[in-house]
Amino acid sequence: MSIFEQVIAQNFFVMGESAVYTPADTGEPMNIKVMASRPDEVFTFQSTPVLSETSIFEIQVSDVPNPKEDDTLEFKGKTYIVQGDPQSTDPDRLIWRLNTRLDDEVSS
Repeated sequence: MSIFEQVIAQNFFVMGESAVYTPADTGEPMNIKVMASRPDEVFTFQSTPVLSETSIFEIQVSDVPNPKEDDTLEFKGKTYIVQGDPQSTDPDRLIWRLNTRLDDEVSS
């Protein structure tokens, strides 16, 4: 394990929050640590600014090697669905960045 991998693992251990990740294809839930952010996105539709709430979760590749669209993440009593392809933006590909949407059917 490289020093960078050790730093990332320690960072998630200390600052990460507990969540349950469930792949859509196997349905086998996994307890993992996540780092959550909820930046609002503003986009323009026909000259009108529209505010869109988003939920972004960062997870370790070592916890979930192959996340996919439609997998779910339960976090603080709410269920989120992975939408789009997960991204890995760090140079060593140690962290996945998941764009999610709230599952209104489960979380209401």
